[in-house]
Formats: sequence, C-alpha cells, structure tokens
Amino acid sequence: MQLHHALRLPADALSVVTLVGAGGKTSALFRLAEEARAAGRRVVTTTTTRIFTSQAMQAPVRLVVDAHGKGAIDWAALEAELARHGHCLVAASLSGVKSEGLPPATVDALAARAGELGIGLIAVEGDGSRRRPVKAPAPHEPVIPDCTTHLVPVAGLDGLGLPLDEPYIHRPERVRALLAETDASTRLTPRMLARLLVEPYAPGEGTADGSTRRPPGARLVALLNKAEDAPRLAAARQIAHRLMQQHQPALIGAVGPQSRTAVRERWGPAAAIVLAAGESRRMGQPKQLLRWQGEPLVTRAARSALESGASETFVITGAVSEQVEAALEPLRREAGGRLRTVFNPAWQDGQAGSVRAAVEALPAACEAALFLPVDQPRLPAALLRRLWQNWRAGNDLAAVAVDGAIRGAPALFDRRFFGQLSQVQGDRGGGALLRQHVAEVSAIETPVEWLTDVDSPEDWRAALEGSS
Repeated sequence: MQLHHALRLPADALSVVTLVGAGGKTSALFRLAEEARAAGRRVVTTTTTRIFTSQAMQAPVRLVVDAHGKGAIDWAALEAELARHGHCLVAASLSGVKSEGLPPATVDALAARAGELGIGLIAVEGDGSRRRPVKAPAPHEPVIPDCTTHLVPVAGLDGLGLPLDEPYIHRPERVRALLAETDASTRLTPRMLARLLVEPYAPGEGTADGSTRRPPGARLVALLNKAEDAPRLAAARQIAHRLMQQHQPALIGAVGPQSRTAVRERWGPAAAIVLAAGESRRMGQPKQLLRWQGEPLVTRAARSALESGASETFVITGAVSEQVEAALEPLRREAGGRLRTVFNPAWQDGQAGSVRAAVEALPAACEAALFLPVDQPRLPAALLRRLWQNWRAGNDLAAVAVDGAIRGAPALFDRRFFGQLSQVQGDRGGGALLRQHVAEVSAIETPVEWLTDVDSPEDWRAALEGSS
C-alpha cells in the first residue's frame, strides 16, 4: 500500500503533511514525495528545524531561500523548478552537516500560494531525533506549521525492548517523564510506545510540560515504522490495536528505500453493522428472533460482528425493535460498550434505509464499515476477519464471492464510500455500489453454504436439518 493512499491524501486538494518523532521520518518524507510526484502532483519538501544535508540531496532539485528576510521565497524560481522536476526541496541553507529549514510562517505562506503554483503536497519534517528510533518532544520542537492537514508521529519498532536511556532513546529523561517511569533501565514496551505516539499531540495549545499539540483540524495518523520481520509486525499490531481502541488510526510500515511496500497494514476505528430491521414477511415471524444453536439469530450475528476485529458493532433495528433490543441485552452487557443499536424509522424502505441509518450513526472517526445480514446463521466470524484483513492491506472494497461471482453481503466499505452509501435506494443496500466499482473489489472465495440465508419457513427447516 502506498503511503499517500494510507494517509487518505485527497487528489484534488492541497495536503500539508508534517512528520514528527523518530525512526524513519526522513525516509517517509521522501517516500511520500516520490509517490505524489509519480502520481503527477507537484511536491515541495522542507523542514521547520534542520535536516542532514546529505539527506536533502535526495530531492531532485533544491532551492535556497531567504526565509528570514523580506524576499522570502522566490516564487518564480520555485515555479520553474517544479515545472521541470515536479519535486523541489526548499530550505534556508544547504551547507555544513545539517541544513537550516524554514520558519513555520514561511511554510504557511507557501501553502497559501500552493494553488497558484499547482502544488498538491507539502511534506515537512518537524523535528530531529539524532537517528534514534524513539523520542519525546521538547519545549522548542517539534515545530508544526499551522497549515498542517496531516500530522504523522513516527516511531521505529527497533526501539522496542531497549532501555529508556542513552544512547538508545532521544531525550530519554523526557520519555521517562511522559511515561511516569523513573528507572532508566526500564525497557520500552508496546504500551509505552502507543502513549509516546499520540499523547503529546492532542489538539490545542502547548502545555507547561513542553508537550506540543497539533493544529486544529489536522488529522493525526501514527506511523509504526520498520515492521520488517514477524516479531516487529506482531508488536506493531498490538500497538495499532491499542490505538484503534482510542479511536486513533495507525499505519504499520517499512518506508526505507529498499522496501517494496511503504505501508504493510492500516488500522483505525471501524464498525461492523448487522442489518436487522426487516419485518420478515415471507418467514411469517421475526427471523431476527429465531433460535440457532441456542441463541437468537440477531444475537449470533452481533456476536460474530464483535469477534470480527471491528472496534464496535451496530445493530440496525426496525420492525420489531423492542424485541430485538431485549434479545441483545445480555450480549450488550457482555460487550462492555462495544455493541450499540440504531433504530431505522424508515425500515419499510428496505435494506437501503438501514444502510443509510447506519452510515448516519457512524462516529466521525470511523475508517471503514462492514455490513452483514442477520439471517446467515452459518456465517463464521473468521470470514469477517478476512474481510478486515483485506481492508487493512489496502483494499477499499472487500466482499465475498461464490464461483467468482461477487455477493452483496457480507461486504466491507472504506470511508471514502460513505457518501455514496448514504444515498443508496431500494432493497439491495450496497450491492449496487459493489457492482459499480467491481474492478476495485477484493473478493474472497467462499463456500456457498456459509452465505445461505433464511427467508421462508422452508429455508429455516432446511437450515435446521442441515445443522443436525
């Protein structure tokens, strides 16, 4: 998965990505710039502190500006370099071991002129780390421009297991203070690293302890870098799962120049949605309440959704909402806040009405949604987990297929499709959207019996006979 895709950088608007932290910021900076340039976008890279001059040479062309004087950026020169090369690094100096970057106000001025210059991406390195894998902010850095749209704290997974001390950690005393750890021999754990990645960058003003906050409106996406082997990938998943529970997205990557894939997995708050609002006319009784292996179908579907790997589950109710609510109550208590019900007042409109109600109820931070019907009793949670794995690997649409033919449920939609889902009509939910974007669908071949639904008494009798 490419870094710009995982960060959700819009194709038709300026993105200002500020990378902070340690463990591969500069590699991520230039990887992101190259991706954007290859996609036909004009890119400016810079730093608001200092960058190793040898690293600055990775840019195809560099422009030195009088960032502290009245002239600041020579706009005509910058436009000419971008027209020739597509990517230009801008700095206040390019001499010595380390080169000086731009004041944040100059980056803000650059962002204000981006439309005139056709710039689609400004990538900023916001602090230094002395090439250590992990660090904590100081009162003077990171320096984050107000125009930042995406703030990306970076940490190297090679820092896990190391003592919270020199020479392993940059500013170890500040790391220990943030973690409330007094012993320098304490070793960095995944839980600690999760805290270091997000706690210093909550929105708002800087605090007395030197924490640096992100600008209002800037999206925070942590990058767990150097996931180059199985143990590091496993640790990164622990951290990403913890952040997901805190409603924070995270990327697991390996952004070095030798890696083929910049991002191995994306994680974030996501929802599984059980569609259970219908009146079951063909069945003659509420099929949500039919008991399969000792529990109502709606409870079984909700339990599978909770076990799928989603951060929370929504059950859309309608025709028999009170009875469904009562059936779900034991599982709701067991789920500890991860299970919610949403009443669909337009349940008579068919499945599309429930899809619209679900999308409207999703939290603003939700990254993706998995829809499943209430009436597929053989649907295993393991299949739902595979759909989530496909999304984490970078697929924005994932669905099941039988003999190569894509089925409409269960199916998973990235948040970039939420707007279209909120407009669906009829009784087919998101199926039409899958057909419209069939080339993008990652299909999982599935045994047909797993997807058998029950719409009539005959279906139910056959299902019960087949389960005995």
